[in-house]
Amino acid sequence: MNKLLMENTTELSYILGALLGDGCIYHWKKNNSYLVHILGEDEFTQKYAQKLSICIDKKINNHFYKSKYLKLGCKVWFVSINHEKLFFLFKSIREDLTIVLNLMKKDRFRENALQFIEGFFDAEGCVKIIKEPVRIIPKICLDICCTNFEVLELIRKLLLEHLGIEARYSIQKAYTSKDGHPRKTSYHLRIYRKEYIRKFLDNINTTKLKLEKINYIKNWLNNKDKKEIITLYHS
Repeated sequence: MNKLLMENTTELSYILGALLGDGCIYHWKKNNSYLVHILGEDEFTQKYAQKLSICIDKKINNHFYKSKYLKLGCKVWFVSINHEKLFFLFKSIREDLTIVLNLMKKDRFRENALQFIEGFFDAEGCVKIIKEPVRIIPKICLDICCTNFEVLELIRKLLLEHLGIEARYSIQKAYTSKDGHPRKTSYHLRIYRKEYIRKFLDNINTTKLKLEKINYIKNWLNNKDKKEIITLYHS
């Protein structure tokens, strides 16, 4: 079970990107278990499980999470495995991101980098449809949110280096929520320009591109008329 095929760097790059977004690890000393755990939507966790199956040469499935999320109206799935090698690889990468960068550079760097971005975006990204009264056609924005600026900065650099995409930051300051829990500072990496969004979606096969959003994206990307905003005249 602890086989980890390091030569499958493309699949492993996706896995590590996804884990840096929504993954966690637990070491149970009582039975010496090294658990690598990830939560998310059904489609995302299925995709993660398929790539993980390739990397450890064993069939892995996602499972429905029967928990407090149901009370909140959320359907959540998870993938959890006991895998010492992946545990320590992920642990070391969280402490030093140059490790994952060096791993991606071993072979097919561009392909590995894109898979790393894809894994992270599937975990932490969002395809936003911006509907405003002044807009004839809703605008599209790609948003990646994370409390770890260092990880997000690596994503920004990889987007620029391998896709020529310039993404911009927006910062949401730390605050105390209504339930009294402190919230960390959140960093949003956003892509607005049409050419960049087109290039991203042409190269990143994300699970966040839902069917109900496809027509909005097609309309916005294919609209050649720059007058997307209603001009209001006042007498």
